[in-house]
Amino acid sequence: MSFTTPPRPVDVTALFLHLAPLARTATRLHPRPGSPTVHDSSVGGPLLWPADEPWPHCDEDHVWDEWNPALSPQDIRRSRLGGAPGEGRPRPEGPIPLLPVAQLYARDVPLPGSPPDADLLQVLWCPFDHPTHPRTALFWRAAAKVTDVLADPPEPTAIQLPSYLPEPCVLSPEQVTEYPHPMELSEDLQRQLADVSVWETAGPAWNPAYAIAPHEFYRNQLAYAPGWKVGGWSSWGLTDPQPR
Repeated sequence: MSFTTPPRPVDVTALFLHLAPLARTATRLHPRPGSPTVHDSSVGGPLLWPADEPWPHCDEDHVWDEWNPALSPQDIRRSRLGGAPGEGRPRPEGPIPLLPVAQLYARDVPLPGSPPDADLLQVLWCPFDHPTHPRTALFWRAAAKVTDVLADPPEPTAIQLPSYLPEPCVLSPEQVTEYPHPMELSEDLQRQLADVSVWETAGPAWNPAYAIAPHEFYRNQLAYAPGWKVGGWSSWGLTDPQPR
């Protein structure tokens, strides 16, 4: 089964010419539950990890919210299959093994910024909150150099929230064109997006329900894709864009 993005209702660069040079290509991953192997691109699947390389751990301070009972990975997997969720687990002591989040082969997903000899990106994270930011780790590899794969990676004894354990998923990559979030545009372009008369020239493709906030039509229908993706433009929710 293939997963594709519906055509956009409006060619936004025909209405706002200055958006054209801001276009970026993103690869939507479209993860769906499956049984990926170490040789597949995946979300939450097993990693092509060298047997002689230490598994990464987090030894930073963690935020422990006493409201949600921490569960083991086995508890969470059992509950997803309809079993009892299990009892809350004690707070882990010492360094915590990181969890696989994504594994991306360059043959499946273009990887911007990859080192010249790398064709594999592995992303892991800590399954507990941190005071200021999530603890993530990225590893670049040349897949052909990994000949002896770690068979039984360590797992944390407890996870803060079930959503921090990604379900193993296979991918259906799809490339799309994206444009910046309204808050990342120049003031001049923001003013143009707020001009309803320009949007009305699109005819029936324009949704007049957005007349009081036309930038929301741009943001929701034309700017960037939701969900798991690589590249493209960021979506902003709880925070505004920050200079890097």
